[in-house]
Amino acid sequence: MPNLRDRLRRIPLPLLFALAVAVGANVVMVLQIFLLPPPPAIVAPIDTQATAHTSGSQTVTFTINAYSGQTVTHVNLAALGRVSLQANTTGWFYQVNDWIYTVMRRSTGNATFTLPTGVTVDVFQYNSTHALVVNRQRNTAVITRIVSVGGTGWYAYHPVTTVYESATLNGITRYLSFRGLTQINVFRPQRDYVVFDPFAKIFRVYFDVVTNTGGVTSKGTSLTNSSNFATLPSGSTVVPTNYYIIDINNVVLPPIWVIYRSNPTANVRSALTITPLTAP
Repeated sequence: MPNLRDRLRRIPLPLLFALAVAVGANVVMVLQIFLLPPPPAIVAPIDTQATAHTSGSQTVTFTINAYSGQTVTHVNLAALGRVSLQANTTGWFYQVNDWIYTVMRRSTGNATFTLPTGVTVDVFQYNSTHALVVNRQRNTAVITRIVSVGGTGWYAYHPVTTVYESATLNGITRYLSFRGLTQINVFRPQRDYVVFDPFAKIFRVYFDVVTNTGGVTSKGTSLTNSSNFATLPSGSTVVPTNYYIIDINNVVLPPIWVIYRSNPTANVRSALTITPLTAP
């Protein structure tokens, strides 16, 4: 004759649980929910395709050939977020500022975030694949493509260039109407939108001016500075402090700009490697 243990083994688990509750036994159920940490950065040198993030975080290395006696100047948007920067030669400089922002999110749709600095960032999604990310204090914006990052459950809002086709232009004017604005300044990740004047030593980023009537003035305004660039030592790894965790579902990423400036006395192949890092 089967004993009590054998009979209990034949009872389905849900019935056992119900029986325990019925007789007043203490039953504790522990649910463990694991959220993957946010991808901490969008490695987005100008000309990097948004689809590069569909497989997860990526490391990017770009290389510059400088020849003896030649003065070389290269300016780029290295990344937005927390990355390590490693240069194999001298001549590299970097800067973190608040001229534009983008976001990493676990969901899509419109949102507004307030940073510890007091800056307000709007995310305005104008179709199923693209969104405007706006720094309301500076009235600057980037057009972003929403990209699913591997199997992490996160979405990267990757800055992309635009020709102001009807969907994008209508999206911008809708945002301007929503906020009661007459115009906004849009950064386009193109090489001629990021420049460095070696004589005046001024770093400049251009923005298109888009009005609420749909008018577009290419490179109609700019932001500049002549300081705040830090040196990247050769062979060392530098990690700029550069992201804001809003909550477990949203991270705001400011930009990291880089400059390479050199007049070598011998031929040099200089490389900068940009690697996303996890949150500390």
